[in-house]
Amino acid sequence: MLHLALVFLHFLAAALALGAIVATDLRLLSKLAQDRVRIAPPNAFVSRIVTVSLVVLCTTGAAIVAQAALVRTDELANPKLHAKLLLVVLLVANAFVLHHVTFPRLARGRRIARWHAADWIAVAVPVAASNALWLFVALLGVAHQWNNVVPFGEILGAATVAYLAVQAGVCGILVIAATPIDPEQQRWTDVVRRALASIGDLGAPRAPAPGTPRRRYDDPVDDDDSQLAAAIAIVAARTRAPRVGEPDLQLVSSNREPRRRGR
Repeated sequence: MLHLALVFLHFLAAALALGAIVATDLRLLSKLAQDRVRIAPPNAFVSRIVTVSLVVLCTTGAAIVAQAALVRTDELANPKLHAKLLLVVLLVANAFVLHHVTFPRLARGRRIARWHAADWIAVAVPVAASNALWLFVALLGVAHQWNNVVPFGEILGAATVAYLAVQAGVCGILVIAATPIDPEQQRWTDVVRRALASIGDLGAPRAPAPGTPRRRYDDPVDDDDSQLAAAIAIVAARTRAPRVGEPDLQLVSSNREPRRRGR
């Protein structure tokens, strides 16, 4: 019963982390249809979900390994377990790089077209490593046929190939996002950008309502937060109190005193 509970918590934490990462990546793809693409760091809620999930994964994974080692002493000799432990260590180290290097650099709000070489390295490499490591570690969790069968080197080779594939995809998306949109002609990059943006919007791009003012896409904050801030600003502007020395709009421009209500 304890083993079942540990395995359930382990897979639940993996599902929560992967869901948050995929949702963040889809939101990035949805912004590719904009002319000046800026990548904002994940909000605090998503970061906390991934961090808590990583802690739960490490804790439950260590408990599962310890429990299995008590039952079978040869369990610690599994090459797949060694490869998974190494990849988890790399995943934790990459998480520190994301939070202390990548996210602060993204918070500057610089457009992708204006990135320097340091920006590309600090963003593209950790982001690709995070996606590849999370997906491959999750694959190792369900690849029971690899136990004591696939050598350690072959597993790391497969992980390297997966990382290179994800890295090529991330760099390709960033290159396309950095290419400015030309309204005069339709290029292949524009077609790819619209296709990727459609994937990010789950195939249903939202058209602005008639009369909606054009949004500024250089705001690095979250879309929902920016819409809420704009609504609050409008309400505050309409309901603000009159300043000192400002005439009251309810008074008629005459010398008569305002009529008082009868009690």
